[in-house]
Amino acid sequence: MPKASQVSVMIVDDQQSMRGICKYILTQLGFKEVIEAKNGRDALGKLERNHVDLIISDWNMDDVDGLTLLKVVRKHPRTAKLPFIMATGRSDQDQVREAISCGVNNYVIKPFDAGTMKKKIEAVIGTLA
Repeated sequence: MPKASQVSVMIVDDQQSMRGICKYILTQLGFKEVIEAKNGRDALGKLERNHVDLIISDWNMDDVDGLTLLKVVRKHPRTAKLPFIMATGRSDQDQVREAISCGVNNYVIKPFDAGTMKKKIEAVIGTLA
């Protein structure tokens, strides 16, 4: 059972407001280390320099989108098993199936609240202490 305060989370979203909302929710849940990235390319650079235990990524972003980020993360030995939650504004079943086939651990539909996010995170990394 991990303590939220000991889990490092990366939020990847091209909208600063969504990153802010997500970071606020994560701090409410007890997470202390939250790294923000503005798109998949930014996230890949930050993954090289930072230890991350969980990625929460938007799907639709310019430059490198969430699905491409997921595919790259899954191909790299150091990050292949990294828990990955995809955030999307649509509940499109084909999109969800595609993400699952690429190795996503869970997904959350925007907008979400702290309770929903906690359930999605706990389903991936275990009950938060």
